[in-house]
Amino acid sequence: MNARIAALALGLGLSSLSAATLLTPTPAAAQQALKVGTVDFQRALGEVSEGKATKARLEKMYEDKKAALQKMEQQLVTAQKDYEKQAMVLSDAVRAQKEQELMQQQMVFQQTYMQSEQEFQAAYGQAMETLITKMKTTTELIAKEKGYTLVVEVSEGGVVYSVPTIDLTAELITRFNAGK
Repeated sequence: MNARIAALALGLGLSSLSAATLLTPTPAAAQQALKVGTVDFQRALGEVSEGKATKARLEKMYEDKKAALQKMEQQLVTAQKDYEKQAMVLSDAVRAQKEQELMQQQMVFQQTYMQSEQEFQAAYGQAMETLITKMKTTTELIAKEKGYTLVVEVSEGGVVYSVPTIDLTAELITRFNAGK
C-alpha cells in the first residue's frame, strides 16, 4: 500500500514524505469523528405547517387561474359557434371582421394562458425557495447542536442508502413548526 502511495505521489510530483503528510490526519481531524446525517426536504415540505399552508395557497391560486381560463375559453367557444351560425348570412366585410375578432380573442386567450402558467411557476418557485432556505437554516442549527459534520439531502439524489437513525427530517419538521 505504501508503495502505491509513493508511486501516486511521485506521479503527482510529490515526494513520499509529502504524500504521507497529506494522507496523515491532523490531530484536530483525528479527534473529530465523521458524523453524517440525512434530511428529506420533500417530505418535510409536505409535513410542516408552513408547507401545508403554502401548498393550499398555491392550489387556490392555480384553481382561480384555471377557472378564469375556463371561463375565457368558454366565451371563445361560444363566439366561434355564434360566428359559424351567422357566417352564411354575413357580408364579406362583416365576416372578415368577425374572423379577425375571433383570431384576436384566440391570441388573447393563449397569451393569458401562458402568462398564468408563468405566474404560477414563478410563485411556486419562490415559495419553495423560501421554505427550503428556512429549512436549511433549521437543519444547520440541528447539525451544529448535535455535532454532525455532514448532512445530506436525500430527495435530491445521490443518496442510495442511509441508516434511518441518522435521518433528521422528523426533528426538522418539529423545530420548523415550533419556529426554532
